[in-house]
Amino acid sequence: MRNPISTSLILFAIVLLSGCVEATFPEPMPFNRVNKTFFPSTMQGDWTYKGDSNELEENITVNAQYVDLGDENIVLSDRTVLRKFNGYYILSTYLDKAERYSVLVTKLNGNVLSVYKFDCEDEEKVENWKSILGEESVEVITKDNKGIDIEEVRLNPANNSTFRQLLTKGGLTHIGDYVR
Repeated sequence: MRNPISTSLILFAIVLLSGCVEATFPEPMPFNRVNKTFFPSTMQGDWTYKGDSNELEENITVNAQYVDLGDENIVLSDRTVLRKFNGYYILSTYLDKAERYSVLVTKLNGNVLSVYKFDCEDEEKVENWKSILGEESVEVITKDNKGIDIEEVRLNPANNSTFRQLLTKGGLTHIGDYVR
């Protein structure tokens, strides 16, 4: 298995985010939930991506404590945390540079594993986040002082109720489905 320290980079081998704009959270999401030490048995096994997007790996294997992407692994650790919330499995990965967590959201429905992200490049989504969380809880970080080159969008939900609204009221972008 790979070193868990590299998992913040590995997570984005599964989701190839063009432009490297991150949506980040202050801690693993959702708040105050138990970390899962294993991927659920219903999620374990071989999965094949169905679709034509370049954002997801073609084949993945979910094992008890890691996801095999072929070249790399995503390993559950204190820096890569899996939690269940509102019917979703949420993988939060610590990003050293931001000192915050990036989140990947999945939903298992029978033999279909749907993958979602918080898409900072979708201006409508960012406006939706501001509507749900309030302007003061969505901080746009830019690479320069002119505010042109967005590097990160910091989402700061007040509690799990507002985080749930991000999940259920149009805050997520569906990036694809895996099938068995």
